[in-house]
Amino acid sequence: MTTTRLHSRDMRAGYDPERLARARVLVVGVGALGQNILQTLALSGVGNFLLVDFDRFEDHNATRSPFFPADGWGARYEGRKAPLVAMRALAASTATDPAIYYSTETVQQVGDTGIRWADVVVSAVDSVPARGWLAERSRLHATPMVEGGFSGSEFNFSSFSAEAGTVCYRCFNAERASSTSCTRYALELEREAIVPSIQTTAAVLAGYMTEQVMGIVHEDWAVYGTRSYGDVRRTRFETAVLPVHPRCPGEHVPLPDAGELPGGLATVGDLMAVLRDRYREGWLLLSEPVVLAQTCTVCLRMCQVRSLESSWMLDPVCVDCGGPWPLGDAREPDIATLVDFTLTPDDRLAATPLHDVGVRPGGSVVVEPLDTPQFLLHTPGTLPETCPRYLVP
Repeated sequence: MTTTRLHSRDMRAGYDPERLARARVLVVGVGALGQNILQTLALSGVGNFLLVDFDRFEDHNATRSPFFPADGWGARYEGRKAPLVAMRALAASTATDPAIYYSTETVQQVGDTGIRWADVVVSAVDSVPARGWLAERSRLHATPMVEGGFSGSEFNFSSFSAEAGTVCYRCFNAERASSTSCTRYALELEREAIVPSIQTTAAVLAGYMTEQVMGIVHEDWAVYGTRSYGDVRRTRFETAVLPVHPRCPGEHVPLPDAGELPGGLATVGDLMAVLRDRYREGWLLLSEPVVLAQTCTVCLRMCQVRSLESSWMLDPVCVDCGGPWPLGDAREPDIATLVDFTLTPDDRLAATPLHDVGVRPGGSVVVEPLDTPQFLLHTPGTLPETCPRYLVP
């Protein structure tokens, strides 16, 4: 069947199959909402996806997950959502040569690689800190973002443009508190007798958000800078214009890309040495604070972390207490936020792998030399070097 015949009805509705086939969409969070969005985009012929989700499928997901794994398939990837959803989305795609990449890490660990690659970012994650992080990094790279969420029968969503000075997600949601897994969240809500989500709401909200994505891809009908609210049970829908908050803590101006870093950099110390050689004085701004040492929340002994703050907060427990972090010899907690590359770095920070702080192939860092405005430097490499492509076994 030809592309014209396959998408004839879509074309009459204003979709351009060629644009959709070229489009690159980053979907962060492939739970109920992310799967419903992905299903429609794949059926519509969008050709390229990156799916990011560190969580696993559970039985309670089946009632609102179009791509819930069939019997026996869940064990193939230890129940991890990203590769299982990639498999089902590839089967559903109507694109001629679809490419679906995935990651089982957090979006902060993947870093800027996916955002630099994408034409549009879809935030379908249930973590407020992750949404805030996505909003800031998307704006820095001038990548539009569509974001939404729901609880029970109620939903809301927004689209944020890439233009400097326009409203951002953090204008009305400044928090960047700790994040928890979908599993812990669901269990907490179950204890409180709260139903967090239903399929009807996920499907309706996905329809609205998918049309925003389509509008961005077609450079046409997306509506930026508003927040829409609805309730599928009461057939209620209303939209409010979002003003730019004068004291917003988020990023509002895209940064220029000033070039490529050399290849072969392995640690934060390696990166600092390059920056010191190029610019002599200034600061390195990683995408998130780096926890070098922190106390186990169970036994209160000191852990050696050397990873992003969001990674630590997912499971802040030492190996002896069942967590991932080895015990360390630091006497007190240590967190690096703004890194002065003029100085000789702390040994623990210098030895921290760039991979563990979200600086991957095809990614970037923010640099601020002394008396010079901030800019981006990107790392050599491409998306496939960071995230695998799903291929039919």
